[in-house]
Amino acid sequence: NGAATGTEELATNDVMVDYFAFDTGSDEFVQFKMVMPEQWDGGTIKAKFYWKTSNTDTGNVAWFIQAVAHADSGALDTAFGTAVQAAADAGNGTDNDLHITAASAAMTVAGSPAEGELVLFQIYRDVSGDNYNADAHLLGVNIQYRESATASSAW
Repeated sequence: NGAATGTEELATNDVMVDYFAFDTGSDEFVQFKMVMPEQWDGGTIKAKFYWKTSNTDTGNVAWFIQAVAHADSGALDTAFGTAVQAAADAGNGTDNDLHITAASAAMTVAGSPAEGELVLFQIYRDVSGDNYNADAHLLGVNIQYRESATASSAW
């Protein structure tokens, strides 16, 4: 199941917020892809999730992330690595407040990550692991990685 996309204009200052709405009734997923920076050492990564509430509930939301790296001429239809979770994050009871989770556990990117490869990420909400009673609106993700001592000059 894919999470629905949405845009909301907040009332006072007309701030526009784009998001993915993750339902409370079933696990939903979104994916994004990027080439990691050349300095990435190819090791484990962590993630923090930036989200907002869609009502005044104070329940917890359980966010997960997993990834797979793809080399040139590699098959794109490849299984993601093992998902890791950021500690369930609680809404504070105020609609449209920003919430930032703690960092997830360290995640190994599936495949054999190397410089210049495309990394596909998948994020999902595990509703069996949380108790927030409305859509959780994902705004963004912060990826943390370790860098090698030197950047590549392979351009």
